[in-house]
Amino acid sequence: MRLFLFFLLLLVAAPVAAQSEGFITTDDGVRLFYKVEGSGPQTLVVVHGGPGFSLESVRADFAPLARNRRVIYYDQRGNGRSSLIEDPAKLALPRHVADLEAVRRHFRLEKMTLIGNSWGGLLISFYAVAHPDRIERLILDVPASPTRGLMREMSAGIGTRAREWLSAADRDRLRDLFLPRTWLEARDPVAACNTFGRLILRIYAFDPAADPPFHGSLCAGPPDVVRRSLWVNNMIVDSLGEYDLRAEVRRVRAPVLVIHGVSDVIPLASSRVWAASYPDARLLLMRRSGHLAHVQESAAFFSAIETFLAGRWPAGAETVTSGSEAAP
Repeated sequence: MRLFLFFLLLLVAAPVAAQSEGFITTDDGVRLFYKVEGSGPQTLVVVHGGPGFSLESVRADFAPLARNRRVIYYDQRGNGRSSLIEDPAKLALPRHVADLEAVRRHFRLEKMTLIGNSWGGLLISFYAVAHPDRIERLILDVPASPTRGLMREMSAGIGTRAREWLSAADRDRLRDLFLPRTWLEARDPVAACNTFGRLILRIYAFDPAADPPFHGSLCAGPPDVVRRSLWVNNMIVDSLGEYDLRAEVRRVRAPVLVIHGVSDVIPLASSRVWAASYPDARLLLMRRSGHLAHVQESAAFFSAIETFLAGRWPAGAETVTSGSEAAP
């Protein structure tokens, strides 16, 4: 009897990943697909990378986040199972900021704790600038750069990494796949996307000799949406203009954790600028990671996030003095 009660207590205490999904309709008629996992007193909103990927690019590998809390994922407009978008004006940055506000309102969140992966780190920073009073905490996970100049350095870094880590044939294939028309004209856009994903994940690795243990999908969604993925990416990036968020993020008073892999194609200076620009931010360097810290050092990554979400700075997170890194 005692043994039975012991196992019953274990079952009661074990976290259960409650799942639900649905759509949010925005004020301009776009339907945003969302998925909710986990349960608990805390809510975390996940903003995926790209632009042009979907929530499935991170959901499988972010599963530990839902052990003790509710985690909300959504497909950004034009991606995944959200509405297919053909009008470039509907893909501009202000619409994405408004979509994240629509997510907040739909789930009746007074304030949001957000984690943004890669491009998602830049997007949640634009949102925080627009709605600083709606931010509880921010996690910038290997974030895209805070200035257009540093984003150009990132693009140059991808080219350098491709030359160093890929064969000539793979470099030629990747160069072709960086053209939106290749996807738009492809007989099988999902196959083209999978080839692109295989090559780009190699560039995102820490060790060129080992593929990262990545379980997400960069090519989720209906074929017609996948076909436009790179076009969507270009339209969003073009809409950013010559942006520079260094001064603007100073109005955000919430705590911010910036996570950077030392072998990332995004320059370290970029993440140092993020950490120096937010008033209450620290930088955590992942010593054996590239652009996929959540799978390359998963134990340390999720431990740091749990510590931060519990209200403490994780071990090794450092303060970056303003002005210690220059940004173009």
